[in-house]
Amino acid sequence: MRLRTFLKPLSFLPAIALMYMIYAFSAQEANISSGTSYRVCSKIVRTVNDAADLNLEEYQIENYIQRIHGASRKIAHVTEFFLLAVAVSFPLYVYGCHGILLVLVSGTFCVLYACLDEYHQSFVAGRAASMRDVAIDSAGILIGIILVRIIGWTGRKTIFRPVPEKDSRQEMKMRRLEHRVEDMEQRQRSYAGRTRVDPRRAPEELPRTKRRAYPPEQVLPPYEEYEDDPDIGSSDELSEDMPFAGLFRKKGL
Repeated sequence: MRLRTFLKPLSFLPAIALMYMIYAFSAQEANISSGTSYRVCSKIVRTVNDAADLNLEEYQIENYIQRIHGASRKIAHVTEFFLLAVAVSFPLYVYGCHGILLVLVSGTFCVLYACLDEYHQSFVAGRAASMRDVAIDSAGILIGIILVRIIGWTGRKTIFRPVPEKDSRQEMKMRRLEHRVEDMEQRQRSYAGRTRVDPRRAPEELPRTKRRAYPPEQVLPPYEEYEDDPDIGSSDELSEDMPFAGLFRKKGL
């Protein structure tokens, strides 16, 4: 862990090296800078002529060199600041600067450096500051930041995805098992609540979800207590209050 903490600040060294390289190129005078880019274009055209067997004449080669010379200088601008944006964005990404924050921080820094680079060129003989070059540099910066975001997001989802430890996996399995047991118990309780309960069953035998308070049963006194009661007639006598009593008398019952 200590070694990692020590090496993380060193991830900014490529960005510092690229900033120095851009500064060195901008410090060259116009004739030296133009001669360097001209030699690079000449090398490219002659290599393509030999590889493709075009058999171009010398004046044709010079014509092609002149045609791609201006475009190659602009491509050099885009490439320089594309690499600078990548070199700045990767360390920031390592330090936890993600999403739109990465675009703002890295983009602002690189665009400000592009403006300072053009301002520095205004003091060099034969060269001048150009806002058009700043716009071209900004295009390279945007491409570099987007590339870093794509690579970083892909890495976090695939290669550098955090792998849970064995203990964590066991805990996750136990939690899932507990959730399943709770779901089963909940389903059983809900099923018991939907079943019909016989009210004749004793309250102790009823399930907990459907248990209700029943009035206590009326305990009648023994039969002997009714013999001397004048209010209670014998079973052979028909009370006037009984239904169909008159019908039974007519039939002699």
